[in-house]
Amino acid sequence: MQPPPTSVTPAALPAAPLPPKPSDGTRAWNPGWLYRYSVLSEQQVSFRQGQPGAPTPQGMLFHLQGDWNVGVVSAGEEKIVLRFQLQAQPSTFAIKIDGQDALTPETRAAMLTGLGIPFFAELDRRGAVKVVYFEQGTDVLVQGLLRALVASTQIVLPGAPQDTWSTEEYDTTGQYFATYQRQGPELRFEKVKQSYSRMATPQGLQPLGTDTRLSVRTRTTFALAEDLWTHTLGGTEHLEVDVGPGMPVTLTELKVDLRLLERREEASLPGTFAARRGSLAPSLLAAVLIQAPDPKDHFRQVLGNRRFEDMLADLRALPTEVKARDDARTQALERLRSLFELEPAEALKVPGVLKGMDPLAASPMLGALSAASTPESIQALSKAIDDASLAPMVRTDAIAALGVAEAPTREGVDTLRRFSQDSSPLLRETATLALGNAAMQMREGDARGAEGLVVELQSAWRSASSPEQQALVLRALGNTQSLAALPTLTEGLRSPSALVREAAVVALRNMPDPSADRLLAERLVGDPEPQVRKSAVFACTFRTLPLYMPVLEQVLRSDPADGVRSDIVTLLGGNRGLLPGADALLSWAGQNDRNPDIRRAALSFLNPTPAPAPIASPSSP
Repeated sequence: MQPPPTSVTPAALPAAPLPPKPSDGTRAWNPGWLYRYSVLSEQQVSFRQGQPGAPTPQGMLFHLQGDWNVGVVSAGEEKIVLRFQLQAQPSTFAIKIDGQDALTPETRAAMLTGLGIPFFAELDRRGAVKVVYFEQGTDVLVQGLLRALVASTQIVLPGAPQDTWSTEEYDTTGQYFATYQRQGPELRFEKVKQSYSRMATPQGLQPLGTDTRLSVRTRTTFALAEDLWTHTLGGTEHLEVDVGPGMPVTLTELKVDLRLLERREEASLPGTFAARRGSLAPSLLAAVLIQAPDPKDHFRQVLGNRRFEDMLADLRALPTEVKARDDARTQALERLRSLFELEPAEALKVPGVLKGMDPLAASPMLGALSAASTPESIQALSKAIDDASLAPMVRTDAIAALGVAEAPTREGVDTLRRFSQDSSPLLRETATLALGNAAMQMREGDARGAEGLVVELQSAWRSASSPEQQALVLRALGNTQSLAALPTLTEGLRSPSALVREAAVVALRNMPDPSADRLLAERLVGDPEPQVRKSAVFACTFRTLPLYMPVLEQVLRSDPADGVRSDIVTLLGGNRGLLPGADALLSWAGQNDRNPDIRRAALSFLNPTPAPAPIASPSSP
């Protein structure tokens, strides 16, 4: 395989209509448009043993070439769904182990068939991929090859292209920081992966351990077409992963070349994801692939031979010691969730046993109903909320659990809507916040219903008669994570009430739009109320932190409020490995902050106190 070119120049496409372009200069996400590319990808995986004489796994090479079709299925305010399909050329598809062909004719035919089955991915409007959907039972090696292709051709644009920008992205290895830089007056750019912050493990994404060393060198050059879709792309990557003593070092060399052949309207694209959703299995792009068993096998294993009555008895006899009690509650939640998944009708027993139950014992039952999220579980939660004989805390927990259920039903939403007008302040406030969470959960299955809830909350904002009511609605709108809520949050930032401005700042933390970063930075620097500025620091922790380093430095050096500066020191200290320049700011604060407690806190992050040595046991006589 020839290496990809070090620079890319757009070639002329055959005459074809351009899809509509957004007026704000961002990438066009137009449902029903298909982009067909030629693709060439080669991935070489080898191993180096850290200890002399230890056995080393065999090296592998994967070669793919063919057509790569990317179609826009749907485009919401926060989420884009794309359909991918690889049509590999049989004569060029190869998998080799230590240089020898590893595919029998039967295996080659089966893998080519698997590679050609369409799959889907969810992106945010920047183009960042996090979740992929394959047909259930898809071979893990096929998934791995296709995931790597998605990750290596991913281009993330926070808005209209600038001269430089930085992003957080995911690939099959984990989560990383990337920088982009324009390479001339045309739409030609270079992308470089800077460093990884988290690594994919069997337990999910985890921060890099002290024994883990992950070294990456990449260079991807690409050109964009007028609609800001990739026109040509060439990339190389060298990755070394060392997870510690006794394990071999994994070395991966990747080359990819992508060229746009045509774009056209494809009327069959919209609706394909919804039509296939029941047969698709979702997983993070950054995930360790293991051939997935039947999910019900896991539930059966967790449940064992326990019955609902057995787990109810356990909850009514919780241990008094805190850790033992918490462990018992967690185990009960997992077992009950498994029961409700395997036998949904069992969920309907819950409302009848909650009366008089300790809220600590009732909480795992309600959490299990929310996690199972079957129609029967949603019905059980609604009945528990309606039962005025139950303890207020139990009903409050049921409302919160209903709000975060993964598959809200109309019955569940109607229950939350009714209780958002309840006379009890606790139930009313919890239900209002839960309506926001429900809108977020409904975006995939019921986009129109989710949009309707956002409109309802905006109407509640306009009719709110006190700062407390306004603040509550703003927090609920933040829970929706809907871009449609952004104008209302912006209006809240202009309120004369610090309580309202603080709620608006907190609500911005999950808004999937770059303008939220600008609004947070403005509050962090310029709000006259220290509590609002403290809340802006808190909200930053949910955003792409490296973008905030200049404003955090400015506020750390000049903010008059000790609480604000202390929170920034804590944020920097807890994220030292992710934030270039954090140590320098902590060092400055440790020497110059006017508050001695803040100086000590900053220095403690740079020079943590070693754990005391264990006291030796006296020798036996």
